Amino acid sequence: MADLVVRSRLTASPEAVGERPLRVRADAPVLVTVYPVLDHFSTCPRCGYPAEASATVRTYADGATESETLITCGMPCGWDEVR
Repeated sequence: MADLVVRSRLTASPEAVGERPLRVRADAPVLVTVYPVLDHFSTCPRCGYPAEASATVRTYADGATESETLITCGMPCGWDEVR
């Protein structure tokens, strides 16, 4: 399974943004990485099917990081939880 990595653009040429420079919020992450949590073993409290989990790590320009874990039902019953 591949990881998803999203990088923010900190600068852009005026031509790429229509003569206006790109503005980035000071609190916007510069790197967002999503990892599958392979050692997560639980079941959905709604339907009992095995649950799946992924961890999202946000890295900011000052080096600070923030992470959260999203747990979802492996079937489409709609249950999810963020920790």
